Amino acid sequence: MSRPTDPDLPPDDGLFPIRHVCAETGVNPVTLRAWERRYGLIRPLRTPKGHRLYSTEDIARIKRILALLDEGVAVSQVGRVLERNPRSGPAAPPHPDRRNGNGQDAGTAPDKGSTISLQDPVAGALLDASRELTTVRLERSYARLVMRHGWEGVHEHAFLNAYHALREEARRDPAAEARLAVFATWANASFAEQLRSALLLCEGPTCPALTLGSGHRRVAGMLFLLASARQGLRVLPLLDVVSPEALQRLVDGVAAPAITVYLPSLSAQGLDRDRVRELLDQDGIPCFAAGPGARELSPLHGNRQLSLLPESPLEAADVLTRALLGPARA
Repeated sequence: MSRPTDPDLPPDDGLFPIRHVCAETGVNPVTLRAWERRYGLIRPLRTPKGHRLYSTEDIARIKRILALLDEGVAVSQVGRVLERNPRSGPAAPPHPDRRNGNGQDAGTAPDKGSTISLQDPVAGALLDASRELTTVRLERSYARLVMRHGWEGVHEHAFLNAYHALREEARRDPAAEARLAVFATWANASFAEQLRSALLLCEGPTCPALTLGSGHRRVAGMLFLLASARQGLRVLPLLDVVSPEALQRLVDGVAAPAITVYLPSLSAQGLDRDRVRELLDQDGIPCFAAGPGARELSPLHGNRQLSLLPESPLEAADVLTRALLGPARA
């Protein structure tokens, strides 16, 4: 009987398709390919049709790579560590589905100073990282999660679930309030750095983007800007309300097709809300509004067209980029 060339080889053949490896290790296909092409960490076999096939040794190596990443080793240094220790290495970390709702290992005593509980293991891992009150731990945990689950997999729901859980708990617990402050500082800085990198790859028209809020209230707005830039929209972040005259100068200077506004809940920020309404009530190019406070802008009194985007930052970015760049670019 001839050897099958289809990627769906039976397990007793000792070779597995990429989807089997992803399911067993928790690493997404994009990351596996990057480890192979960019870093040379794994070398799967190929079928005549070009499909990747992984051996049991490959899978064991992937688990060792994950363990090293969990130890804090940079992915660019993992290859050297593996060469120095070809057979020994740290034990593989628990798979996310073996963690409890707080992101802790099953059987580990929970933090008695926190009552936050989440079923999402990715959100739980972020919450767990926030307990140490250090941005270094948050950055390492975040990087591992993005590698395993992909950028969209982390930010579509889990990231904001962790943020919202911290925000709610901070209203009752000073310890959670401290964690929220550190989390927001790290998140805003991380998103700003990613945004700068994403904008280098953007082409086409510039879209001024007014993003209100400070501290933790700015996190979701920064995520909206980053998600838009990752889809190719060249946003121009504005972190404060400008005068109508200044906005018009800016719009004319960059030939903007539209402006965007991201508003957190403005129940305690009436002054900013009134200034934004005054700004948008002037006639001009269309405005796209996102965020929990966006509905407070409708209706406008002038002739400017106002479109309300979905409240979810990623969904809002998707609708915005499709509207301004077209389906083929978004």
